[in-house]
Amino acid sequence: MAEEPSRDRDVDLPSSLDRLLRRIDAHPSLPAIGASSKRALGPPSAIADERGQAREPAAEVVVTPARIYVTLELPGVSRETLEVTADDSRLTVHAIGEGGRVFHSEIELFHPVEPEAVTATYRNGVLDVTLPRRRGHRVRIKRGD
Repeated sequence: MAEEPSRDRDVDLPSSLDRLLRRIDAHPSLPAIGASSKRALGPPSAIADERGQAREPAAEVVVTPARIYVTLELPGVSRETLEVTADDSRLTVHAIGEGGRVFHSEIELFHPVEPEAVTATYRNGVLDVTLPRRRGHRVRIKRGD
């Protein structure tokens, strides 16, 4: 079986692929790519690392005539890294857990709420948020003469 002559791979490859191949070649536990005809794969690189991605926590939303209750599971999150913000129609929760895991959730609220009156309690990895619903104004109708 005739071997193909090795070609300089730096000439035709895009720069990102070139950098990846150089990192694989530089890893001491892997065979050099030019040494065999089989492709060699390296350890996970920053390109394939999924730890930096934000995860959306499991959420439960209960709507009553007076309030909206939201419960989120945030395992391993410390209270210092927890950030809860609310506006008229959205609840946003952002937190950093053990090992650098990032939790991020944006929950659309289908009823307007009073952002100034929102309360939150975090206990044993569970965040409970209570959002009072904005009340409509009752319009009085005057009797005409």
